[in-house]
Amino acid sequence: MEKTTNSSRRELLKGLGAFSAVAATGLSLNANAATVDHSKMNHEIAIDFKLEELIDTFLECIKMGEICNQHCMHMFQMGDTSLADCSIAVQETIVANKAAIKFAAHNSKHLNDFIKFTIKVCETCEEECKKHDKHIQCRDGAEACRDCIDTCNEYLAA
Repeated sequence: MEKTTNSSRRELLKGLGAFSAVAATGLSLNANAATVDHSKMNHEIAIDFKLEELIDTFLECIKMGEICNQHCMHMFQMGDTSLADCSIAVQETIVANKAAIKFAAHNSKHLNDFIKFTIKVCETCEEECKKHDKHIQCRDGAEACRDCIDTCNEYLAA
C-alpha cells in the first residue's frame, strides 16, 4: 500500500511541476502583452468572407471524412476490407483539408496553388466514395468532397 502512496505523491508532484511551468509561461506572456501599444492596432478588420467560406467548407469535408473513415474502420473490424482504398482516400482528403485551412487562415500567397491540389485530392476521394454509395457515410463523404470542389473552384474563378 505504501508503494501506491509514494507513486501517487510522485505523480502529484509531477503534475504540480507541469502546472507551475504552464502557469509561469502564461504569466510571462501576459506581462509581455501589457508592454505592447495596442492603441495603434486595428482590431476592427473584418474577416474575408470568401476565406471564411473556404475554411467552413474544409471543416465540413474533414468532419464528413472522419465519419466516413470511422465507418471504414468499423468495417475492417468486421473483416470487410472492401473499403480500404476509400479509407486511404479519405485520410488523404482530411490531411489536405487541414492544411488548406492553414493556408486560407493565413491568406497565404500559395493558397491558390494549394487549393488546386486540394481539389485533386477531393476528386479522388469523391470518386472512391461513389463506389460505395450504398453506405450513407460514403455518400455523405462524396457529397462533402463535391461541395469542397465546387467551393474551391468558385473561389479560384473569382
